[in-house]
Amino acid sequence: MNDVSSATLRPLWIYIGVTGSLLLRLSVLDFESGDYRQFLSNWYDQFVERGRWNALADDFSSYPPLYLYCLSLSTFLPLPKLYAIKLISILADYVAAWFVYKLVRGRRPEGSMPCVAAIATLFLPTVWFNSAVWGQCDAMFTAALLGTVYYLIAERPLAGMVAFGLACSLKPQAIFLVPFLGGWFFRQGMPWRWVAVPPLVYGVCGLPSILAGKPILQVLSHWGRQQNYPVLTMGATNWYQWISNDYFGVFYNAGIVLTIVGTALLILTMQMPSLMDRPAWFVTTALVSVLMVPYFLPGMHERYFFAADLFALVYAFFVTRGWVVAVLVQFCSFFTYLPYLFEMEPLPRPLLAVVMTAALGIVACDLARAVVVQARITGPTK
Repeated sequence: MNDVSSATLRPLWIYIGVTGSLLLRLSVLDFESGDYRQFLSNWYDQFVERGRWNALADDFSSYPPLYLYCLSLSTFLPLPKLYAIKLISILADYVAAWFVYKLVRGRRPEGSMPCVAAIATLFLPTVWFNSAVWGQCDAMFTAALLGTVYYLIAERPLAGMVAFGLACSLKPQAIFLVPFLGGWFFRQGMPWRWVAVPPLVYGVCGLPSILAGKPILQVLSHWGRQQNYPVLTMGATNWYQWISNDYFGVFYNAGIVLTIVGTALLILTMQMPSLMDRPAWFVTTALVSVLMVPYFLPGMHERYFFAADLFALVYAFFVTRGWVVAVLVQFCSFFTYLPYLFEMEPLPRPLLAVVMTAALGIVACDLARAVVVQARITGPTK
């Protein structure tokens, strides 16, 4: 009887959850962020004034071509400009929720947990703040990164590499998953020809801009032409929150070195046997990757932990105490949004950096413990 009731009620609460998430986003659509006023609105106008096709040849945006195609298409929507821009990001929220559902269903095929995970994704504060309040598009590349990990767990490497290529074509922050991918290649013994797939996808995504008249090198070298401000952190709650920018020259280089060392250590760790099953191992190492890189790299913005927000949620459904990490990461990320969006700082960012450090430390310890315990079990016996 309880099973029947549960099966009967499940579609109802899913409907309520999805509807509630839509209404929540609708309630905040009128907010105009600084990024919207300074950048997104002007880019939208460029497509309207220059023409949706002709504007693709212009170098007016710091974002990769694939996002600009979506923005161009949004100009056809019979909606106010602000709503149209936010809508393309809101749609990505639901794509990300779908991949969270798929990942969790692979772990827990029975019961309601996959649906709970998907609904939880839609209600994460940083998710709906990022798209419906801020108008940013971080859910786009993060959905592709979630798809990358899902397809690799499902042993569909081509689909995984295509998904990663799409992520790279949406935002440069897709590189946060590179340490995980390096470890995956070595662990699986995959042919290195798969490495060519993401650049190929990136090149294909650049074709419309090239055909519209933008120079080929300008399209293909988009990442290399990006410049960060000469500051250690742009609001990200990483270790630079405790360091004065007066020492930029010293600690900038140190951050690059730490990122390379952390990448090498993660790749090596992924080659070792672990107590974790394969899906949990991949989800854990992917979370370490998207946490570690923005933690050590200089010049990171406050929303560059967005991918970690969603991977931490998935982690909570794979590892026993994963919910602790998910709460810590979300807590930290959410409070870093407030100073930029509303000019309010309820908690100082150096303190929030302690929280993010704790989250990264817990995941890293879980990873190390799984390796060490397995080594003791499989070690030589007397």
